[in-house]
Amino acid sequence: MGAPGQGLRLGALAVLAALVFAQAGAQPVEPSEPTGPVDLGTAETVGLRNGSFVLAPIPFENPSLGSGLALGGAYLFKADPGSGTSFVGLGAFKTSNDSRGYGFGLGTKLRSDQLNFSVRGADADLNYDLYAAGTPVPITQSVSAVEVEFGYGFRDNLTAGAGLSYANTVLSPRLGVLPPDLALDADLELAKGKLFLTWDSRDDSMYPTTGALVSGEVTYGTFLNAGDRDYWKAVVKAAGYRTLLGDGVLAGRVTACSATSDAPFFDACSLGATDSFRGYSSTEFIDDALLSFQAEYRGQLYKRLGYVVFAGAGAVGPDLGAAAAGSYRTAAGIGIRYRLSKTFPLDYAIDLAANERGESLLYVSVGQRF
Repeated sequence: MGAPGQGLRLGALAVLAALVFAQAGAQPVEPSEPTGPVDLGTAETVGLRNGSFVLAPIPFENPSLGSGLALGGAYLFKADPGSGTSFVGLGAFKTSNDSRGYGFGLGTKLRSDQLNFSVRGADADLNYDLYAAGTPVPITQSVSAVEVEFGYGFRDNLTAGAGLSYANTVLSPRLGVLPPDLALDADLELAKGKLFLTWDSRDDSMYPTTGALVSGEVTYGTFLNAGDRDYWKAVVKAAGYRTLLGDGVLAGRVTACSATSDAPFFDACSLGATDSFRGYSSTEFIDDALLSFQAEYRGQLYKRLGYVVFAGAGAVGPDLGAAAAGSYRTAAGIGIRYRLSKTFPLDYAIDLAANERGESLLYVSVGQRF
């Protein structure tokens, strides 16, 4: 595709992923004492009344949106002894380039994680640069989106589910006029349905030290105000975890993405948006297909302070074969983790990535990348 970008995904994730509640189910286990983890399966820690409320201003850094501040509030709890973290939360953000937005999220896990239900939404006005033929194009995008998702566990490790979402997105140039490729996606109403399948053998869904997580998702999108235009998209991710060097964890993930040519620029395959790759702006490399590889070592420095060392390579192209044989972009870096909660595992993350072009990008957020 001629004009890489990720506006819709960037809009939802910039609001939600920067906030505490959006990451509540994907964090490491929080130690109550230096000697061991909290047992979240006891009677004292299970139930709506025994949850933990978090309200915090969260500084963050995003290569596309700049530096900013998010204010997030969340209530985290376990519905039953065998289930993971449920949450409800609200938040808002504003950045140095005058991007702003707010979001909400609710997610429940029931019957030992057999039933999963979530609702999340965002409304945002975003200022960022898209890259057309290697040249940045400054645009403003207004995004409103809501998504509902349901999952059912058929076996201990296997979950299947479905989701529905609606979004309205409007593009406007900050300078000049929109390039022709972007003009096609300037004002869209998008309805999407998806099916997903997940196989999860991790020893812990919040901070896995062994096991694997493999997921596949197929999405069908149709434009309510653009005639008969529609598209398909498929994403497969496979992550593995193992302990290494004491209490350290070695994690790795492979991501493959493929979309049909009618996919809008903001829902195609993006290096950074689709796979959480660090090292490049997620609005720079996007196409109909993507293949990427990432590895990370996570360790502890002292009590609630940890660190990560990471590296990765990824490529985009018009199809998976072209991406696999294409020009890979590489990046590596280091990061610091600080545990925010004594009851639930919320990590404040600061990552510095350097790419093959000698550029350095700073990421400040809440949560691990995968």
